[in-house]
Amino acid sequence: MSLPQKIVWQFSVTSWSETAFHEMPEAGKLSRASIANTFSGALDGLGTLEYLFVYPITPADDVLFSGYERVVAKLGNLQGSFVLKHEGVYSPTAGVGGSLTIVANSGTGDFSGIRGQGNIIAKAGEHGGSYTLQIENQV
Repeated sequence: MSLPQKIVWQFSVTSWSETAFHEMPEAGKLSRASIANTFSGALDGLGTLEYLFVYPITPADDVLFSGYERVVAKLGNLQGSFVLKHEGVYSPTAGVGGSLTIVANSGTGDFSGIRGQGNIIAKAGEHGGSYTLQIENQV
């Protein structure tokens, strides 16, 4: 497999369904979101993402999130899938910032054996942003 050392692509949220599963007065809430993403740029394809959120007591404070996303995409002539682990923070003023890690042994097709880490960035109020992955050397 011949992957570039760095992959940058854009995502656009095509659907978002969020449900609170635990709320307490003066303790914030916990919720789960099912999200569908469309990818463009270096990777073209789709993402199926599940997030868990920890909302603070004060709505102006940051929201913590973690989740997993199955990426099914093409990169040039290569195609397959892999899973990304997301960990990050949503700020009502700054937007999304977080880390991405390719889950070990999750790659299929031409992405079999893929490894790497990166980040997700999205501006507040927008329904998309960008992913950047640094691909580790393949053995």
